[in-house]
Amino acid sequence: MGFVVYDLETSGLHKRFDQILQFAAIHTDDELEPIDTPLHIQARLLPSILPSPKALLITGLTIEEIIDPTVPSLYNAICEIHDAFLRWSPSMFLGFNSIRFDEEFLRQAFYQNLRHPIYVTSINNNRGDVLRLARAVALLNPGALTIPRNLEGRRSFRLSDIGQANGIDFDRSHDALSDAQTTLALCRVIRDRAPDAWSSFSRFANRRNVVEFVQEEEAFALLDDRADSDFVCVTLVSKHPTDRNLHYCLDLATDMESLGRLSDEELCVEVSRRDGPIRKLRANASPVMAQLWELEDQSLLPAPSQDIERVAQKVRTDEEFLQRLSSAIQASQPVWPTSEHVEEQIYENFIGDTDGALCQQFHLAHWPDRANFIGRFGDRRLQRLAQRLLLHERPDLLDQHRQSALCGEVQRRLDGSIPDAPWTTLPKATAEIQALSAECSESDRRILDGFSKYLANRFP
Repeated sequence: MGFVVYDLETSGLHKRFDQILQFAAIHTDDELEPIDTPLHIQARLLPSILPSPKALLITGLTIEEIIDPTVPSLYNAICEIHDAFLRWSPSMFLGFNSIRFDEEFLRQAFYQNLRHPIYVTSINNNRGDVLRLARAVALLNPGALTIPRNLEGRRSFRLSDIGQANGIDFDRSHDALSDAQTTLALCRVIRDRAPDAWSSFSRFANRRNVVEFVQEEEAFALLDDRADSDFVCVTLVSKHPTDRNLHYCLDLATDMESLGRLSDEELCVEVSRRDGPIRKLRANASPVMAQLWELEDQSLLPAPSQDIERVAQKVRTDEEFLQRLSSAIQASQPVWPTSEHVEEQIYENFIGDTDGALCQQFHLAHWPDRANFIGRFGDRRLQRLAQRLLLHERPDLLDQHRQSALCGEVQRRLDGSIPDAPWTTLPKATAEIQALSAECSESDRRILDGFSKYLANRFP
């Protein structure tokens, strides 16, 4: 199994309502040596999306560059990416902060462009997050990586900062190909300088290995996802009743006696707190874990490992306490109302086999025939997404009434008519430009001025 190291740049940070603007991937063999020409794709901005002005400044992209008609449409770019991922599978997919960011953007893009399966990086593949790996190495193998400090004196885990501090310096940061190359080089550095960490990282990129580990270990160390945080010593106390990947672990530094004295209502409140005693662990999300002796070797344990294991054993043999904890965890899970926005309905249900097969037929059909698929999809989400896709790619295939209705929807979406819209609207973009213009460089001002002109022309 080789590797696919990838990165992307986006129109903003909202994983449901922004889009991919750049994508790059490097396919390698088991030794992290490239075996294909890197895939580097730009995608044209959708007419239904306004980019965040701050995102343009971060990437250095101008509005003229991202609306250039010679740039591939997002649909064509996503089809190329999806086809490449299927061609390269099985592999281990790697990115920097990819599990919480890049993966979500890719999955949303596959979903909105009817590319099935949308979980292509998970099916018969492993996936790992190199940011989590770097954080683990900084703690367990402190001499292997140089971790720079920011102006506040805190460790900086920005990809460009770590790269430069360890002699990795590509063309520029926030360019998809350059960042993918930096991530690949960082993987090689860690593999060579901290082989045990690399081996553990590769092991837990496979969900089956994660499940086996957390079930067998009485107590273990779990790297917290919170920024610049350390390992916590935990034990498995519950699993989600329907999501086989979601596990709940108890922080063993918790005052167990006080926790046990809480009423059922108080226990629900306590376990639901973000900084409470329960840590969520997703078996398919590249968790960074270690055995207690590994932390003991680095003097990272809050107490001797034998004492921690005794606490874990006491917790795991107290069936009444475990049942109360499990019930409180399940009772405290938030219930989210169904969103009216199709983008936020991605996880409501899996796409059925019949509709999945129709998605594949949709992409094989000639464009004039694709309009006929709208009514054939049983999933209403796919019906809406197919209409939107035709509006973006071939509006001439929609009847005048439907085309007019969809264009009006786009206009209302962007001009600020929809209250509390979570995406970038004209009023939001205008306010952000004004705030950023107060103190910016000459090159940044040119980007902001160009975007202002674009907004004025589009919304006269």
